[in-house]
Amino acid sequence: MNGMQSELAGATIALGATIAGAMDDVPGFVPCGTPAQAVIEALGAAGTAEPEADLSQCIARVRGLVEHVSGHRGVPAHDGADVSALSPAAKRLLDALLVFAASANAETLSPADVSWLYRSLAALGSGEDERADAQLAAAPRG
Repeated sequence: MNGMQSELAGATIALGATIAGAMDDVPGFVPCGTPAQAVIEALGAAGTAEPEADLSQCIARVRGLVEHVSGHRGVPAHDGADVSALSPAAKRLLDALLVFAASANAETLSPADVSWLYRSLAALGSGEDERADAQLAAAPRG
């Protein structure tokens, strides 16, 4: 990943962690498809060589969604993570998320898959290897 891709991945981790915080506040809540589509697109862009101008627009969109979710749901906006500093366990989970995003269609994802997506991003933001390993073990099989 280049610097912009890493920044986008970090912002996407912030979005997932913020959404997971909203999910924790309201048991059973899984957001509409708009954030899932944004996360899938952002992970796809972070995992491929996109023109830098497109990446900066994507970063701005993701950061805007972090603030929107935080303000709309009354949960803290997460800062994300420095993907260059992820542990080996977290890197494996990020790789799984990138593969998942490359083949996912947000419109056809099950609520369980969407929940896994957000909770996996939150696990990356937590810095806890146990959470990363648990999310990797729970990855959708497709």
